[in-house]
Amino acid sequence: MLRSAGESVFVLYSFLSGLLLSAAFKPIGLWFAAPLAIALLIYTINNKGRHFAAFAMFAFTFNAAGLIWSNKYVGITPWIALVLLQTIFYLPLGFLKRIGETWYFYLPVAFVTLEEVRSRFPFGGFGWLRIGFSQADAPYARLASIGGVSLLSLATLLLGVAAFQLAKRGSGITLPAIAITLALSGIFILPNNSPRQTFQVLAVQGSVPKLGLDFNERATEVFYRHVIETEESLREGKKPNLIIWPENSVDVDPFNNPKIGTAISSLVDKAEVPLIIGAVLRTNGQLQNASILWEPKTAATTRYVKRHLTPFGEVMPLRSALTFFSDLPNQVEDFSPGKSAVIHKVGQANIAPIICFELIDDRLIQSSADQSNLFVVQTNSATFASTSESAQQLAITRIRSIEHARYSVSVSTVGISAIIDTNGIVLKSTKENIADSINGSVALNATRTLYDRVGEFAWVLVLLMGLGFGACLSYAARVGKRR
Repeated sequence: MLRSAGESVFVLYSFLSGLLLSAAFKPIGLWFAAPLAIALLIYTINNKGRHFAAFAMFAFTFNAAGLIWSNKYVGITPWIALVLLQTIFYLPLGFLKRIGETWYFYLPVAFVTLEEVRSRFPFGGFGWLRIGFSQADAPYARLASIGGVSLLSLATLLLGVAAFQLAKRGSGITLPAIAITLALSGIFILPNNSPRQTFQVLAVQGSVPKLGLDFNERATEVFYRHVIETEESLREGKKPNLIIWPENSVDVDPFNNPKIGTAISSLVDKAEVPLIIGAVLRTNGQLQNASILWEPKTAATTRYVKRHLTPFGEVMPLRSALTFFSDLPNQVEDFSPGKSAVIHKVGQANIAPIICFELIDDRLIQSSADQSNLFVVQTNSATFASTSESAQQLAITRIRSIEHARYSVSVSTVGISAIIDTNGIVLKSTKENIADSINGSVALNATRTLYDRVGEFAWVLVLLMGLGFGACLSYAARVGKRR
């Protein structure tokens, strides 16, 4: 009976630690829930031997709650499959207990290592729920400008270790002090407020006729909604230097549909303002998800094609195997990826277009930051409307702005659209599921952060740092115990 009660508490604590970690992400968005969740997880595993089961329960609960938006329109089965796949990545953490009593000092580096792995594999990776992406409101969020999302995750995990140590009977203050000092050092990184040239933008959220996967079932309606919202905004507000539309805002190929191409040219010629659109093109028989700069008098000038395609949405991995279970994979036509970064140039603005899913790709974002002084994130949230997906994506965009010291203009078909400064602060935003627009000023900043200067292997240095901290803390704990 007592054993049964103990097992129930063990399961409950494992479940609660996963649920608590998900609360650090939107829609709740309590950044401090992340270190508290890690502290509870360590306590649970430290007091029970079934560490693999604890990590499995923790990971499944965390991913199920954090990714629950993914079942809105595609159903429960794909959601469960995604959650199970993500859960598998956490299971190797169970081997940490073999280190001995000081195992949890190595939890931060092991956890971040697995975040890096699942951000790359399989199918190009899915790092949506990296702990660092939940920390946009944390007082130490500016650590991202030094070591990226990886360092932000590491600092948060170290805070969790520190919280456990502080709560542990008989523990000293040295070890928590070290971890807390590292994490909170981000508070003392000065905000990026250097003087920069300003640039006026109009971000248009034109809305869609129907939410869900078939948001564009009526050809051209999404396009004309964006035209109407743009014309109204131009009449009412300050003339911008640039108009920005979201991904899929032009729901037919403007190059293969002369009427639509002419309508876009007419709009920008009349406004005398360049426009960045999002459109699905068919080029040489292949689909492409593109961001296109359309300028007055000259029409389309630069074209960026999405490089990191969404697995199972824009490209179908394991197609032949999956068709054994369902015919649905045959209904998804593969897109063709772009090959390189392209910068839209408007006046002094060097604009890096980032299309939706690309936002979670560290290397891709770094390559875009190298050539730009402004980020434009184009996304179509209609396929996950009325869920936490859009809010989570906005939080990721905020971290990217801090990482690279870039203003970001995030524009969605149905919201949330926003202007974000170099410190990750949302200056203006829209509500969801309505037609709206944002007319605001952004600063053009080409400054390179330390993270940019270190380059794409910054995560390796972060892991070495985490390993060093783990070894030092473990050694200090053993020495302290012998005294």
